[in-house]
Amino acid sequence: MIKTLFFDVGYTLVNEDAVWKRRCKEQAETEEAKRLGVSAEDIYHEIEKVTIEGLPQFRTAIDRFKFSQMVPYHSELETMYEEVPQVLEALSKKYELGIIANQLDGLKERLESFGILKYFKYVISSWDVKVMKPDIRIFEYALKAAGCQPQEAVMIGDRIDNDTAPAQLLGMKAVWIKQGFGKLQTELADANPPDYEVTNLTELLKIF
Repeated sequence: MIKTLFFDVGYTLVNEDAVWKRRCKEQAETEEAKRLGVSAEDIYHEIEKVTIEGLPQFRTAIDRFKFSQMVPYHSELETMYEEVPQVLEALSKKYELGIIANQLDGLKERLESFGILKYFKYVISSWDVKVMKPDIRIFEYALKAAGCQPQEAVMIGDRIDNDTAPAQLLGMKAVWIKQGFGKLQTELADANPPDYEVTNLTELLKIF
Protein backbone atom coordinates (compact mmCIF):
# COMPACT_ATOMS: atom_id res chain seq x y z
CA MET A 1 0.00 0.00 0.00
CA ILE A 2 1.43 3.36 -1.04
CA LYS A 3 1.60 5.98 1.69
CA THR A 4 3.93 8.72 0.40
CA LEU A 5 4.68 10.22 -3.00
CA PHE A 6 8.04 12.00 -3.28
CA PHE A 7 8.72 14.49 -6.08
CA ASP A 8 11.86 15.90 -7.64
CA VAL A 9 11.67 19.64 -8.40
CA GLY A 10 13.57 20.62 -11.57
CA TYR A 11 11.82 19.49 -14.76
CA THR A 12 9.29 17.70 -12.56
CA LEU A 13 7.40 20.52 -10.85
CA VAL A 14 9.17 23.44 -12.52
CA ASN A 15 10.29 24.12 -16.08
CA GLU A 16 13.97 25.06 -16.20
CA ASP A 17 14.27 25.83 -19.93
CA ALA A 18 14.83 29.56 -19.41
CA VAL A 19 17.39 28.85 -16.68
CA TRP A 20 19.54 26.63 -18.85
CA LYS A 21 19.39 28.92 -21.87
CA ARG A 22 20.53 31.84 -19.71
CA ARG A 23 23.22 29.80 -17.98
CA CYS A 24 24.70 28.51 -21.24
CA LYS A 25 24.59 32.04 -22.67
CA GLU A 26 26.36 33.53 -19.64
CA GLN A 27 28.98 30.78 -19.61
CA ALA A 28 29.67 31.37 -23.31
CA GLU A 29 30.08 35.10 -22.63
CA THR A 30 32.95 34.57 -20.20
CA GLU A 31 36.37 35.60 -21.45
CA GLU A 32 37.52 32.01 -21.01
CA ALA A 33 34.80 30.62 -23.29
CA LYS A 34 35.43 33.31 -25.88
CA ARG A 35 39.13 32.50 -25.88
CA LEU A 36 38.37 28.79 -26.37
CA GLY A 37 35.75 29.47 -29.02
CA VAL A 38 32.96 27.70 -27.10
CA SER A 39 29.41 28.85 -27.86
CA ALA A 40 26.21 28.64 -25.83
CA GLU A 41 25.00 25.98 -28.25
CA ASP A 42 28.16 23.95 -27.67
CA ILE A 43 27.58 24.01 -23.92
CA TYR A 44 23.89 23.15 -24.25
CA HIS A 45 24.63 20.17 -26.50
CA GLU A 46 27.30 18.97 -24.08
CA ILE A 47 24.75 19.07 -21.26
CA GLU A 48 22.47 16.90 -23.38
CA LYS A 49 25.30 14.43 -23.97
CA VAL A 50 26.27 14.10 -20.31
CA THR A 51 22.62 13.69 -19.33
CA ILE A 52 22.37 10.73 -21.70
CA GLU A 53 25.49 9.32 -20.04
CA GLY A 54 23.93 9.73 -16.60
CA LEU A 55 26.51 12.21 -15.29
CA PRO A 56 26.16 15.47 -13.33
CA GLN A 57 25.05 17.91 -15.98
CA PHE A 58 26.59 21.37 -15.79
CA ARG A 59 29.58 20.43 -13.68
CA THR A 60 30.58 17.68 -16.11
CA ALA A 61 30.11 19.95 -19.13
CA ILE A 62 32.25 22.63 -17.50
CA ASP A 63 34.98 20.07 -16.77
CA ARG A 64 34.98 18.78 -20.33
CA PHE A 65 35.52 22.25 -21.72
CA LYS A 66 38.19 22.78 -19.04
CA PHE A 67 36.57 25.99 -17.79
CA SER A 68 37.96 27.24 -14.49
CA GLN A 69 34.78 29.08 -13.52
CA MET A 70 31.09 28.20 -13.47
CA VAL A 71 28.34 30.80 -13.84
CA PRO A 72 25.44 30.63 -11.34
CA TYR A 73 22.05 28.95 -11.66
CA HIS A 74 19.22 31.51 -11.88
CA SER A 75 16.38 29.90 -9.94
CA GLU A 76 14.30 33.06 -10.40
CA LEU A 77 13.82 32.05 -14.05
CA GLU A 78 12.08 28.79 -13.14
CA THR A 79 8.39 28.57 -14.05
CA MET A 80 5.94 26.11 -12.56
CA TYR A 81 4.20 23.71 -14.93
CA GLU A 82 0.60 24.90 -15.09
CA GLU A 83 -0.94 21.58 -14.09
CA VAL A 84 1.07 21.29 -10.85
CA PRO A 85 -1.41 22.84 -8.35
CA GLN A 86 -4.36 20.81 -9.60
CA VAL A 87 -2.40 17.55 -9.56
CA LEU A 88 -0.90 18.13 -6.11
CA GLU A 89 -4.30 19.12 -4.72
CA ALA A 90 -5.83 15.87 -5.95
CA LEU A 91 -2.96 13.64 -4.84
CA SER A 92 -2.67 15.26 -1.40
CA LYS A 93 -6.17 14.06 -0.59
CA LYS A 94 -5.04 10.43 -0.87
CA TYR A 95 -1.31 10.46 -0.03
CA GLU A 96 1.28 12.30 1.97
CA LEU A 97 3.50 14.29 -0.41
CA GLY A 98 7.19 15.03 -0.13
CA ILE A 99 10.19 16.43 -2.00
CA ILE A 100 13.57 14.78 -2.56
CA ALA A 101 15.70 17.14 -4.62
CA ASN A 102 19.19 18.40 -5.34
CA GLN A 103 18.60 22.08 -4.70
CA LEU A 104 20.22 25.32 -3.68
CA ASP A 105 19.43 27.02 -0.38
CA GLY A 106 15.91 28.41 -0.05
CA LEU A 107 13.87 25.59 -1.57
CA LYS A 108 10.94 26.01 0.81
CA GLU A 109 10.79 29.70 0.02
CA ARG A 110 10.70 29.00 -3.72
CA LEU A 111 7.96 26.40 -3.29
CA GLU A 112 6.02 28.94 -1.22
CA SER A 113 6.43 31.55 -3.95
CA PHE A 114 4.80 29.11 -6.39
CA GLY A 115 1.99 28.55 -3.90
CA ILE A 116 2.61 24.80 -3.54
CA LEU A 117 4.60 24.42 -0.31
CA LYS A 118 1.33 23.73 1.52
CA TYR A 119 0.96 20.40 -0.27
CA PHE A 120 4.25 18.95 0.96
CA LYS A 121 4.62 17.42 4.38
CA TYR A 122 8.29 16.61 3.83
CA VAL A 123 10.85 18.74 1.97
CA ILE A 124 14.23 17.03 1.74
CA SER A 125 16.82 19.18 -0.03
CA SER A 126 20.43 18.24 -0.69
CA TRP A 127 21.43 21.68 0.62
CA ASP A 128 19.90 20.91 4.00
CA VAL A 129 21.00 17.28 4.46
CA LYS A 130 24.40 17.68 2.71
CA VAL A 131 23.85 14.59 0.55
CA MET A 132 23.04 14.70 -3.16
CA LYS A 133 21.15 12.30 -5.36
CA PRO A 134 21.90 9.68 -6.59
CA ASP A 135 23.38 8.89 -3.14
CA ILE A 136 20.77 6.61 -1.60
CA ARG A 137 21.29 8.21 1.80
CA ILE A 138 19.10 11.15 0.80
CA PHE A 139 16.28 8.72 -0.02
CA GLU A 140 16.83 6.90 3.27
CA TYR A 141 16.69 10.22 5.09
CA ALA A 142 13.38 11.04 3.40
CA LEU A 143 11.87 7.65 4.19
CA LYS A 144 12.87 8.01 7.83
CA ALA A 145 11.39 11.51 7.98
CA ALA A 146 8.14 10.20 6.52
CA GLY A 147 8.11 7.16 8.77
CA CYS A 148 7.43 4.79 5.90
CA GLN A 149 9.01 1.70 4.41
CA PRO A 150 10.45 1.80 0.87
CA GLN A 151 7.58 -0.29 -0.49
CA GLU A 152 5.16 2.34 0.85
CA ALA A 153 6.78 5.16 -1.13
CA VAL A 154 7.06 6.33 -4.74
CA MET A 155 9.71 8.58 -6.29
CA ILE A 156 8.58 10.80 -9.16
CA GLY A 157 11.29 12.52 -11.19
CA ASP A 158 12.66 13.38 -14.60
CA ARG A 159 15.96 11.52 -14.39
CA ILE A 160 16.71 7.81 -14.37
CA ASP A 161 20.17 8.24 -12.83
CA ASN A 162 19.21 10.64 -10.05
CA ASP A 163 15.60 9.79 -9.31
CA THR A 164 14.10 6.50 -10.38
CA ALA A 165 17.04 4.06 -10.36
CA PRO A 166 18.40 4.88 -6.85
CA ALA A 167 14.89 4.89 -5.41
CA GLN A 168 14.23 1.46 -6.88
CA LEU A 169 17.47 0.16 -5.36
CA LEU A 170 15.88 0.77 -1.97
CA GLY A 171 12.63 -0.92 -2.94
CA MET A 172 10.61 2.20 -3.73
CA LYS A 173 8.36 2.41 -6.77
CA ALA A 174 9.40 4.98 -9.36
CA VAL A 175 7.77 7.16 -12.00
CA TRP A 176 9.83 8.67 -14.81
CA ILE A 177 8.34 11.95 -16.00
CA LYS A 178 9.81 12.54 -19.44
CA GLN A 179 10.45 16.27 -19.37
CA GLY A 180 13.56 18.39 -19.87
CA PHE A 181 16.98 16.86 -20.43
CA GLY A 182 15.95 13.72 -18.55
CA LYS A 183 13.70 12.55 -21.37
CA LEU A 184 16.87 11.82 -23.33
CA GLN A 185 17.82 9.01 -20.94
CA THR A 186 16.10 6.27 -22.91
CA GLU A 187 19.09 3.90 -22.83
CA LEU A 188 19.37 4.28 -19.06
CA ALA A 189 15.64 3.62 -18.83
CA ASP A 190 16.05 0.43 -20.85
CA ALA A 191 18.75 -0.72 -18.42
CA ASN A 192 16.87 0.47 -15.32
CA PRO A 193 13.16 0.32 -16.22
CA PRO A 194 11.01 2.63 -14.08
CA ASP A 195 7.71 1.25 -12.82
CA TYR A 196 5.78 3.89 -14.72
CA GLU A 197 6.49 6.43 -17.48
CA VAL A 198 4.51 9.64 -17.99
CA THR A 199 4.97 12.70 -20.17
CA ASN A 200 3.36 15.20 -17.79
CA LEU A 201 2.15 15.34 -14.20
CA THR A 202 -1.53 15.09 -15.11
CA GLU A 203 -0.96 11.47 -16.12
CA LEU A 204 -0.14 10.68 -12.49
CA LEU A 205 -3.85 10.94 -11.73
CA LYS A 206 -4.44 7.85 -13.87
CA ILE A 207 -1.87 5.89 -11.85
CA PHE A 208 -2.60 7.07 -8.32
